[in-house]
Amino acid sequence: MKQKYTLIDAFTKTPFAGAQIAVFTHADNLTEQQKQILAKELNLTESVFITRSLDERCDAQLEIFTPHGGSDFAGHAVVAAGYALGDAGIVKSSDARILVNGSEINITLSVKNQKVQINVPVTEKYDEYVPSNSELAKIIGIDEKDIGYNSYKPMLAGSSEYYLIVPVKNNQTLRKAKFNENKWQLSFVASLAKQVLLFTGDHPFQDVNFAARIIGKLIADNEDPPIGAAAASLGLYISYGKNDYHRSILVQRGDESSRVSILEVNVDKLGSKVMGLQLGGHAVKVGEGYFDLAG
Repeated sequence: MKQKYTLIDAFTKTPFAGAQIAVFTHADNLTEQQKQILAKELNLTESVFITRSLDERCDAQLEIFTPHGGSDFAGHAVVAAGYALGDAGIVKSSDARILVNGSEINITLSVKNQKVQINVPVTEKYDEYVPSNSELAKIIGIDEKDIGYNSYKPMLAGSSEYYLIVPVKNNQTLRKAKFNENKWQLSFVASLAKQVLLFTGDHPFQDVNFAARIIGKLIADNEDPPIGAAAASLGLYISYGKNDYHRSILVQRGDESSRVSILEVNVDKLGSKVMGLQLGGHAVKVGEGYFDLAG
């Protein structure tokens, strides 16, 4: 049995940039074990497997796998899959409803413009009680004086899971930060947050509002992994404490030495309540291939 996959670069207009995702558009005959084997063989950040939805309200369902196992919602993976759904003609309209690991998500496709927008399910979570700047500096390997940007302060925020969001002085600080797992495990915040999202508005990049980077467990010091899920949490963080807030921000991940991604985050609030949270970006197809599976 031949199993086709498509390589999609997400959150970029430029081939061989952004987050590289493998999308299997016709995965109905694959077992869970085979999906995991294929994700491990490709060894990409995520691989996405698309199957027909048993729910007639949804156009398709997605499962996301890393080389190590199943994954929760990942913005870059859903953007890549959304583009592949439109490109393969599985979704023929500009609006689609998909199941991602069992949760319904609405997406808007613009295949001609190579863009996908995700309506992120919102379960707002905030907590201002975080470690002191002195403790945070030891966890993320920077000087205490380099924590903070404008009036932004460290905080826990998330749309479903917490991220420890830490503003830093400038792009140099963002790049030199190194996660100290021992200090992390000794802190109470390790039981609350998934990872650490660093961001700054002081950077050399054009046409973006913030540069951001994730650090944490299982991330090597020289890695700069995709930030799809975390970017939505950053949008909520930026809007925290603001009423009747309507803003779109562009967030850049990576630099000249890595695969640059550009993510668009939209937050709409009526009074203090978040009415809409969207994560969007461009995608481009860069290749196709086949696996030969026994049976």
